[in-house]
Amino acid sequence: MPVNFTQLVTRNWPIKLAALFFALMLYVVVAAQQPVTQMFTLRLDVAGPPGRAVKQPPADVVVMVSGKGSELLKLRALPRVITKVVPDTFAGSLWHIRLEAADVPIPKGVDVQVADMSPRELDVVLDSAARKEVRVVAHVALGTDSDLTILDLAVQPRSARLIGPPASLRGIDSVSTHPITIAGVVGPFLRSVPLDTSVLGVVRAVPAEVQISGEVSAVIRRTFTGVAVTTAASGFAGFTLATERVTVEVTGPEARVRAMTRDSLRVVAHLVGHANPDAYARLTVAAPSGVTAHAVPDSVPLKPPPVKRKPGRG
Repeated sequence: MPVNFTQLVTRNWPIKLAALFFALMLYVVVAAQQPVTQMFTLRLDVAGPPGRAVKQPPADVVVMVSGKGSELLKLRALPRVITKVVPDTFAGSLWHIRLEAADVPIPKGVDVQVADMSPRELDVVLDSAARKEVRVVAHVALGTDSDLTILDLAVQPRSARLIGPPASLRGIDSVSTHPITIAGVVGPFLRSVPLDTSVLGVVRAVPAEVQISGEVSAVIRRTFTGVAVTTAASGFAGFTLATERVTVEVTGPEARVRAMTRDSLRVVAHLVGHANPDAYARLTVAAPSGVTAHAVPDSVPLKPPPVKRKPGRG
């Protein structure tokens, strides 16, 4: 009995079509679980420090990614950019980059591995930068308490390194700290204070903060009587002081003022004017560091030289 080929093909065609569909689906599922590699070309975006530009864009990076086919399909959302940032402290003109697998922005939840990258190492050329060492100025206040003072104020380190375009560094000779107020403290103190870089523009300062130390002391006043007055080295020929001892009032840190004696002070008279009877001496007081002092009174009159009489005729 002859066989009709058309009838063989069309017989039970719904069943045959369903079998073909499931076979294809099984193939797709199995294929999706097989390890596959795929190449991606990503742009390398390098951000220079503030105020400095990258002279020439770096080459693109070819990335080989391996994983299951189903996972690779999720990489359609892969960002096509690798971003690197040059550290603010970098002052050179040639920055060397070594790319790692972690630099590739694989979306979260995608189970793939970066098998290879090309190039993995490259250099980026930046425009020039200059360095300059400047002093650090501490801004420290005691609030409204006038009965206290700060002793031995120190900054560590005392200088900061500025990095930036040469034109931007011109005219900058110091950098200040953010202002701080020391309140409720009598005795030693230590504070970490950031530098105020708001006025530096694109210039960067290293380090970013400094240590400020000192000692808060009470201010007292003390009076010394009978302090001897000495005369300046010259100008007093023929003149004598009407007063040779004066009172001196001192103001300063409690420990330093209490340790003082009359010998801690030196009162010096300076001649003002040479015509009688207007000649007098202005008094200045030399005192220990951190102590202010003034003489009472702050000037003394002078005794004019005696008048020489001409000898009479015999």
